[in-house]
Amino acid sequence: MDIIRITMSGYGCEINRGIVPEGKEKKIEDSLNNIWLKNLFEKLEEKTEITKVVKEVGLINGDIKIEVNDEVLVEMPIKSFSVLVENYKKIVHYPKTKDVVVTSVQHQEGIFSDTIFVLDGDFSLDRLTLVKKDFRDKVDNSIVSSLYCGIYYDGHLIPMMDDLTDLRMSRLYLEKVKKNEQKKNRKL
Repeated sequence: MDIIRITMSGYGCEINRGIVPEGKEKKIEDSLNNIWLKNLFEKLEEKTEITKVVKEVGLINGDIKIEVNDEVLVEMPIKSFSVLVENYKKIVHYPKTKDVVVTSVQHQEGIFSDTIFVLDGDFSLDRLTLVKKDFRDKVDNSIVSSLYCGIYYDGHLIPMMDDLTDLRMSRLYLEKVKKNEQKKNRKL
């Protein structure tokens, strides 16, 4: 039996994207002066009818530390770690909708994940899978690239959290897709 602790720390972000019915975005526009709140998207959800499409938290640049039974097995930059384990990249495309899309990108620094779990057997790096995501805007440009936002062990997600981070930068996008952009997005 092994006790595993995985810590990911550094610079990263929380990305939330949702859809607001056309005409209801005014309640969000009134909030644009206060985008420096951590967990901004949760505050916006309280004010209007947002359908959440995606929420991700992860590292852009930082370190990962893996301890097995209180002994450090790995301690290195996340980008170097990604070549040691199985990994895959996923592209998160802009939603296809006639309504208004709201996206918040809150850059943070600190500890993004500090997870402890117990295995019945022995721990092996070969059973880890690292997930990296690229988030696209309405014209298919990347708004955030290479966000390390998921680690799986034997197919089970190791949860990430951002409670031990400090907010460094915050952006809020409120966009209505025009007819010609909808056609372009359908081709993707």
